[in-house]
Amino acid sequence: MKPLPEYLRATAFEYKHRFLIHGLIYTLGLAAPWHLPLWSFLHNESCWFLIADAASKPTFANFAPVWNEVCAGLVLFAVAGVALRVWGAAYLGAATVHSGGMDGSGVIAAGPYRYLRNPLYLGTLLHSVAIVMLMRPEAAVLTMILLTVLQLRLIGREEPFLLNRQGVAYAAYCDRVPRLLPRLRSGVSSSGYRPNWAQGFLSEVYMLGVAVTFAVFGWTRGYAWDLSLIRVVQGIVIALGLSVVAQAFIPKAASQQASEPATQR
Repeated sequence: MKPLPEYLRATAFEYKHRFLIHGLIYTLGLAAPWHLPLWSFLHNESCWFLIADAASKPTFANFAPVWNEVCAGLVLFAVAGVALRVWGAAYLGAATVHSGGMDGSGVIAAGPYRYLRNPLYLGTLLHSVAIVMLMRPEAAVLTMILLTVLQLRLIGREEPFLLNRQGVAYAAYCDRVPRLLPRLRSGVSSSGYRPNWAQGFLSEVYMLGVAVTFAVFGWTRGYAWDLSLIRVVQGIVIALGLSVVAQAFIPKAASQQASEPATQR
């Protein structure tokens, strides 16, 4: 196991408030405060519009089909992201996923954790590809860089903790299972953990809402792309609100299944 460098190690504050930091990064990218007017993605400067616009020139006759092709790709990224996160959260439990601390009482080798060590973080990055298409190009690039660095810093905090708690067992697991890029074939045998799908879906209400939003409201007819964009943004805000409500249904104390795994996210 090759550890990440020291500078890629989140502080306790970063780790505890990681969801808030993710939200601030997305907000920064969407607002692009260095450019006026703010929220310019609602006009004609989002990556989504610029791609459709460039691909449909010079006649613009096929603007809507190109827009919808891009939408199909964004739906795929959003669905892949939430699917990976729900799958991983079903093994960890919602309480563990949303915990402000780390638990290293065991090593998961089941579900997605047989193919990569951090499915939740990879799911976040896949989800983010869809979100950044709502941003200006430079904001999209900046957001993806910041989010990737944040995922690595969170991993950089977890790995030494787990190695200290689990020792040889965790080191052997790391040697067989990649950090973020999954293998097509599992490197370890299943440890027998059984998923709790209700916990998985409860944990990922926000990302589920975002995937549904792109799939339902992202399409356009003619040149009504701006209405589609506004509805997508509104849907994302609603999904965020629903996720806050869902927090009330996540148990404060992790269940036995959720407390046993190491916090590989």
